[in-house]
Amino acid sequence: MADSSRTELAYVKEPLWGTTPAAALTRLRFTGESLGYTIATTSSSEVRADRQVPDLIQTGASAAGSVNLELSYGAYDTLIESALFSAWSTPVAVSIADDIAASNASSAFTSTSTDFTAAGIQTGQWVKVGGFAANSGENNGLYRVTGIAANSLSVSPAPASDEGAAGLSVTIGGSMIRNGVSETSLTLEKAFTDIGQYIAFTGMVADSMDLQIQTGRVLTGSFGFMGAKAAIAGTTVGSGPAVPALSNPVLNAVNNIGQVMEGGAALSGVFLQSLSISLANGLRGIGAVGALGNVDIGSGRCQVTGRASFYFADGALYEKYLNGTATSLSFRVTDADGNAYVFTLPKVRLTRGSIAAGGPDQDVMADFQFQAVRDPASGATLQIDRLAA
Repeated sequence: MADSSRTELAYVKEPLWGTTPAAALTRLRFTGESLGYTIATTSSSEVRADRQVPDLIQTGASAAGSVNLELSYGAYDTLIESALFSAWSTPVAVSIADDIAASNASSAFTSTSTDFTAAGIQTGQWVKVGGFAANSGENNGLYRVTGIAANSLSVSPAPASDEGAAGLSVTIGGSMIRNGVSETSLTLEKAFTDIGQYIAFTGMVADSMDLQIQTGRVLTGSFGFMGAKAAIAGTTVGSGPAVPALSNPVLNAVNNIGQVMEGGAALSGVFLQSLSISLANGLRGIGAVGALGNVDIGSGRCQVTGRASFYFADGALYEKYLNGTATSLSFRVTDADGNAYVFTLPKVRLTRGSIAAGGPDQDVMADFQFQAVRDPASGATLQIDRLAA
């Protein structure tokens, strides 16, 4: 009999929807899953004198289910591509000696020969800067790009101090993804290794992505999928052994949550208790005469909603709720090795707000529900930056 603790999940990106490539699969870290293939049946209405049902006919089918996880850097980047209908940008890879300086007054990094417009950097992107030395490297760190010119990269926050380029080898890196319209489908396979059985699900597209941050807990999440077909076999659909999953540490809400920003400014004097973000793609299975199961997947609108709970100390956010004022939300998670993600919702509408004293001897919480909408400046609803150590 199969034991759940002997189960493995693996995935591979498909070159064509529903087609598994001849390639090795990559193992997927998970805490639970519900992937399955549901077949719809119709009972025959034929009347028989012996009162029996003559047959049960298969009339529809759909592959669907979810994968639950604990967030770690790099382990789910391909699944994020599927959820956001987009692809990670080509990593920025600037590395040059004696050329890039820091300017506090101009809130920028400047250069003599480096052309920042040719480096693949985009306005609104977060980048990781390294190589500065003054005051123990106070100008190194993460910055949001606010403007790009040939020899000037405007950033926020401003570099801590002015620092010349001489004798320094400065690096700038980063990659990001914004929600888009390009579908990424996967073949997902679950292996019951103790009994040698493999179930492969093809054409799987992420219909949803959820992330939860809660005080005193690890960061958890899930991806929900919809796809084409399922097949069971005694061997994997992959070519050769599966590629091991990345082993970066699990992120938590105690040591790994960095800067939380609202309205473009870091929270000050206001503390976050919990935050959840949910993305829904509104996928629909497309059936056709002559086919059991979906022949394609249709996509709906990208809708990003969430909830945030703050210890009540300031009325500014509640005032934005009352006035219908748009804001933005951004938070950073960094693991013990220095790898980081920055999640940004550049334009947010608060859809519900509540501040209540629920009873004696309790903290007063300010609870908000929100929906992210398209930001005209970036053209995005959700942006995720990844910044390697």
